[in-house]
Amino acid sequence: MFFFLAPVIQLESSPFFPNSLPIEPNDMIKANGVILLWNIVYLVLRTRRKINPDEAVIRSNEQNGLHLINNKVRALYFLAAILMFLITFAQFKFDFFFGNVDYAAKVSNKSILLLVNICFQGTVFANWVFSFDNWKRQKGMASFLNIGVSSIIFVYQISPFNTNRFYIGLCIIMIVYLFFHKKVSPSKFVGVIFVGLLVIFPLLNNFRNGLKEVEIPSLYHLMLDQLTELHFDAYSNLIATFHYVEANGLAYGYQMLGVLLFFVPRNIWPGKPLSSGEAVGDFISTRFEMDFSNISNPIPSEFFINFGWFGVILGAFLVARMVNKLESDTLMNRYTHALIAGYLFIIYRGDLMNAFAYCFGTFVIMVLVPNLLSKLSKKQLYLPPIGKLNNG
Repeated sequence: MFFFLAPVIQLESSPFFPNSLPIEPNDMIKANGVILLWNIVYLVLRTRRKINPDEAVIRSNEQNGLHLINNKVRALYFLAAILMFLITFAQFKFDFFFGNVDYAAKVSNKSILLLVNICFQGTVFANWVFSFDNWKRQKGMASFLNIGVSSIIFVYQISPFNTNRFYIGLCIIMIVYLFFHKKVSPSKFVGVIFVGLLVIFPLLNNFRNGLKEVEIPSLYHLMLDQLTELHFDAYSNLIATFHYVEANGLAYGYQMLGVLLFFVPRNIWPGKPLSSGEAVGDFISTRFEMDFSNISNPIPSEFFINFGWFGVILGAFLVARMVNKLESDTLMNRYTHALIAGYLFIIYRGDLMNAFAYCFGTFVIMVLVPNLLSKLSKKQLYLPPIGKLNNG
């Protein structure tokens, strides 16, 4: 959709892309070549993956990895989520829910702001997952109240109005993969994602400023008008990357070094490279009419900006190998596997430095910390499989 449907609509609607670049045939031929090369390498490696007959263990394992997180840790996350909700509501009321204000109003340092967002969203989402898992394992008044309170907190803190749609996509992917993988087939799930991107998110966007003076467009305009906006700028940002490389040359891995060392502050590393989205965004802003530098940058662009055409092949190879590894690794529990599957949705969108930092931080909050705390408690409660509970 980002590399086919959106560009087709953009070509018909304006002589300029959403990021203000003029539409040039040579740029489009080059962009199509990169996309085609990436998909060929990726699909060839995916179709040649080795199928492990034991990989069904992941799909059928009712334990799903959450049984390793004991009740004390779950209770701690529940209390932390309540505290975070109370702090946020006391500061911003319902303006936070509708996306009219966020933590940037109170925190000016970008690094600290990133940590606050990761900790708050990761803790709230992890608490909801733990609560829903409790409710599925043993339904009762206590678990019902737990999931009810957790759901209210989750909807307030991670609403469609105040949260990037790709983070919400991560949440949806993880929930379906973790709890509903037997009921939702891959084809149905793709349909859910398309409906969400084309209908639900643009519909909810009309309510960002509250319920007053809401004007709902026709379904046609609701679905297609957004495709000409910066929400669907992946194709045009790939083209912008070509112009950036022509002017500045390849990074030869230096820009990728900033991705791996994202946690190093700039006051310690003054020469730390900008994220590709910020670098390309600044480049566009100084040469074209776009006054906005915080743009996304799809993962093929990340490898092209570092290694050119060879980088496109390398990137597709690495991503395909990573996905193959995830699908064949039977030792990885479904909880961790579901989270990483959701990461791919964000990382493909980019840019890679911000996406990797956010995903790694979320992994720490949702997986490493609760598992470590459960081990340190030395009284890990082994929860029985859901099937055994349901069978009495």
